[in-house]
Amino acid sequence: MKQKILDAGLAVLLVGAVIAMIYMGYAVKNVHTENQQLKQINAELQLEYYKMQIQRDEAVDAVWSNNHRQMKESAD
Repeated sequence: MKQKILDAGLAVLLVGAVIAMIYMGYAVKNVHTENQQLKQINAELQLEYYKMQIQRDEAVDAVWSNNHRQMKESAD
């Protein structure tokens, strides 16, 4: 009787372990998919950031050039 109880307990533990392994595999797959999506979003945001930096630099250059031209005209 004692052996049957131990065998049943072991079977329950093994089934629980298998269920946990399946669940963890599914969870890892979902995390991997989310990670890939976040990498894609990160790449898009970095590209947008670099474009904004270029626009900022162009705006600063335009203002500087305009101010320099106005100072030159007022000096003449």
